[in-house]
Amino acid sequence: MGPYARSVALTGSDQAVLAAVGVYRGICLRETAGAAAAVRVYDNPSAASGTVIGAFTLAANASVDVVHDGIWVTGVYVDVISGAVEGSVRVG
Repeated sequence: MGPYARSVALTGSDQAVLAAVGVYRGICLRETAGAAAAVRVYDNPSAASGTVIGAFTLAANASVDVVHDGIWVTGVYVDVISGAVEGSVRVG
């Protein structure tokens, strides 16, 4: 894996972002409904379980952008716990 990443758009719902071994390089999130939102990112190719590699609580209309050098993962799963969000996950 090189230093480059690709962005995978979030659907706003729970989703598998990377279904195979790879590198998690970060996330960009924005709350879209004017109310608080919570999102967790898991080292798991298909479910909201296992090791949490990111946990975010966003206030109304807030955003966050996190960039990592790279974290080896078995996959990446995003769990939208509450609220409405948009954004993308960076994987390599």
